[in-house]
Amino acid sequence: MAEVRCVDGSVLGVRPVPVVDRDGVPYEVTLQLLRDGEPYGDVGERCGFFLAATARRLRAVRAHDPAGFPSSSVEAGVRSYAVDETAEPGAVWAALARYLPRDRELFCFRARDPDDLGTVGEIRVGLEEERTWVPGPPGRWRIDCRAVLEAWGAAGTGVRAVLSSAELQVFLETLVHECGDVGVRHDLDEEVGEPRRPVG
Repeated sequence: MAEVRCVDGSVLGVRPVPVVDRDGVPYEVTLQLLRDGEPYGDVGERCGFFLAATARRLRAVRAHDPAGFPSSSVEAGVRSYAVDETAEPGAVWAALARYLPRDRELFCFRARDPDDLGTVGEIRVGLEEERTWVPGPPGRWRIDCRAVLEAWGAAGTGVRAVLSSAELQVFLETLVHECGDVGVRHDLDEEVGEPRRPVG
């Protein structure tokens, strides 16, 4: 099970549950959320393809030489990012941001019933920036970027975790691997860098 440690000290677990066709064959997954081992909510019906696509993009970004990415060191003076474990500061997030909408959200999965409110069950991951003024001379803004995972349970309570790109990759890769364990695999097309949707 994919797990993250939340800022409140609790552990959020995410487990794929197969969605089956009329013949009982798994073709997609729903995500079961658990908080400290207790059921927390069910979200993201048929979301396995999107998880695989996000994992593939993050894997590709982290595998490249950071020197090959556009510079993220200048924005109205000086711009710097929080140091990531295995890459040039900011290079992973700067490259991944090319795939994101303006709200910088990687994904958002909600409760399976489209009529459910967001607080019934939801998990989302996005990139957030935090600006800090560093006194001079000359003064400058420091901009730290991080991935933030937020989840809401069926009771309407929420949890939050802050992840590096390495931690996010482990989380996503674990989920994709477990999707395969329950019979839902998304073959990767290396030429275009995207998962192929399963047939079924």
